[in-house]
Amino acid sequence: MSTSITPDTQSLIQELMAAMQSGSLSSGTGSATGAGQSSGTQNSQEEAKLAEVFQELMALLKQGNQEASTSPGSDTASPAISPAAGSSASATPATGSTSSATPASSGTSSPAATAVTSGTSGVSAGDGPNTTTITNTSNHDEKIGQFLNGGSTTQPTAEIDLKPGQTGTLKYENGQGGYDAEADSSGNFQSTASRLEFYADAKGVNNDDVSYIDGRNASIKVSDGNGKTAGDSQSIASDAPSNAVTKDAAGRATVTGWYDGSTQDMKDGGAYMESKLGTGNAYIHPDDDRNATNSNPMTMAQDTSQHYTADFGDA
Repeated sequence: MSTSITPDTQSLIQELMAAMQSGSLSSGTGSATGAGQSSGTQNSQEEAKLAEVFQELMALLKQGNQEASTSPGSDTASPAISPAAGSSASATPATGSTSSATPASSGTSSPAATAVTSGTSGVSAGDGPNTTTITNTSNHDEKIGQFLNGGSTTQPTAEIDLKPGQTGTLKYENGQGGYDAEADSSGNFQSTASRLEFYADAKGVNNDDVSYIDGRNASIKVSDGNGKTAGDSQSIASDAPSNAVTKDAAGRATVTGWYDGSTQDMKDGGAYMESKLGTGNAYIHPDDDRNATNSNPMTMAQDTSQHYTADFGDA
């Protein structure tokens, strides 16, 4: 550990050196010339002064050493000042530092954040000027398939795979209609799934709605970006009647839809969804579009927007 020299100590050292030099010269001159009648007196005075200066110097050095050994901050004072004085590592932590002092920047490389970035730019399927950009807001991976009217109900014409938090886009042509649905945990598309239904006429005027008539395996909420929305983002399956809930291989729940109300499970599932969601934002019964305006799910009919955003969450 180095000991700093204070101004007082430096002054005493200089004084000591001067006294030593003066005594040496005085003694030498007197001895050489033989004319030093007062040399004995001068030498005694200089020696006394020299001893006094030396004692003061030793006292200051001793005091400095004691302060350095007893002060807890003495060894860290200099390093603490150094970064603040302009260290590039502390002045620019966002440029690549991996220390714990920069948790905000390290969070940008988390799996969720990476998934959203890559999904927005890279996950896309289908063709056409009409788009539905879907975000997976559930706690599990999702496979979203696009089914066109008149085609298969088990093999989609286009599909995207989304991690939790990831976003992807499905496209369709003017004059096409169909629905988007989520597969079960085994990757199979069931007829009991929630549906995001769409249709675009030849000019790109859309009719979009959300339907839980066949069942609800996901919450779906869709927006046209111009103030119109349909569906919901609630998770309600956990409180549904046990007879109105089925689960797939991974334990993901599906609430039984009303369909035609021909079984008690359908009636109970439809009644439960209506009690939780009402009938204004999504189809619960096949004839809900006959309801009055405030309870009619066709709030996004004849929509001039061709670009929609949707969330697929837990049932």
